[in-house]
Amino acid sequence: MEFMMLAAKRRSIRKFRPDAVASDVLGRVLEAGRWAPSAGNCQPWRFVLVTDVQVKGKIAEVCTGFSREHWRSFSPERAKYLAARGGTWDKSYMRNAPVLITVCYELLQDMKEELVLASVWMAVENMLLAATAERLGSCVYTFYSRREESSVKRILWVPKNYRIAGIVQIGHPSVEPPAPYRKKLEEMVSYQHF
Repeated sequence: MEFMMLAAKRRSIRKFRPDAVASDVLGRVLEAGRWAPSAGNCQPWRFVLVTDVQVKGKIAEVCTGFSREHWRSFSPERAKYLAARGGTWDKSYMRNAPVLITVCYELLQDMKEELVLASVWMAVENMLLAATAERLGSCVYTFYSRREESSVKRILWVPKNYRIAGIVQIGHPSVEPPAPYRKKLEEMVSYQHF
């Protein structure tokens, strides 16, 4: 797929068919993450693949609880906007995603966490685009709090010196949402100065 078409085609998919993702396809998605650039070539990421229904169910339960709590703080306008785009506090759909890629990163002593985290998000974007190229759907879940992250770390036995950036849900999409609104390029680009 031509790159600009690929970038424009990627969507956040929350509804998946139950079909498993072939291991060679998943391998190519992970390889894309592996080849991402990173600050000082630190490659701080660690990908924990979750396919077990019970483990996915525990993660979905934790994320639903924290999400429900957080959504209560949204203004009615914000909640309506998110709901119109498929967002919901109910994260039970995560148990139905064929694969959850939990993206962890190591806290490095000689590098600022911001640089490490920026590197991790480059790996995530590579995987999202690779999933689209493989005709898979994907969606990234990020945590509302450190308490939520800690709860998921316990489920997955993530060591203390690691953090979780987010969870990438991967699978064969059962829906194809329309293209979301995007600002015009002129609204976000300036030259020489802000």
